[in-house]
Amino acid sequence: GKGSMEEIQERVTRMKQLKETLREESQLEYNEAQQRRRQLKEDHGRLIQEEVEKMERDLAQERLPVLSRERQVLVLQIEALRAEAQQAERDLEDQHGRHQTELQCLKEESLQLQVFRVFRQVCEEQRKLSESRYRGVLLEAVQDAVYLSAQNQQLQADNQHL
Repeated sequence: GKGSMEEIQERVTRMKQLKETLREESQLEYNEAQQRRRQLKEDHGRLIQEEVEKMERDLAQERLPVLSRERQVLVLQIEALRAEAQQAERDLEDQHGRHQTELQCLKEESLQLQVFRVFRQVCEEQRKLSESRYRGVLLEAVQDAVYLSAQNQQLQADNQHL
């Protein structure tokens, strides 16, 4: 009926709104993850730069052996790269999960639109069938009316003749 068509249209509209909200949230989370990676990279860069500066100061003062400081810098660089890779992996997994959710929503929306199209097609076929039946009944009623009118005229003629 009319109410159910409006409900379906409202649901489709709501699904589109939810899809857009999900897309916006996904973009926001992606931007935040990108900012976290940038911040992590900057922090690690600063830490490495500080160690390099310490190494240069120590080298100038010849307090620590150079190889030990180089090793510390390399270890810090490796740790920074590992932390960045782990963060990137977590962000990638989060992004994958959001995309899977969005894909599922799109599949559901597509399925509901297909159901809506079939529903509309069935309604149209039922309307055409009802219209055809109505026309058939109307044609029979007109034919019956013509027949009865002719019979009535014949009976009136017979009555007058008698």
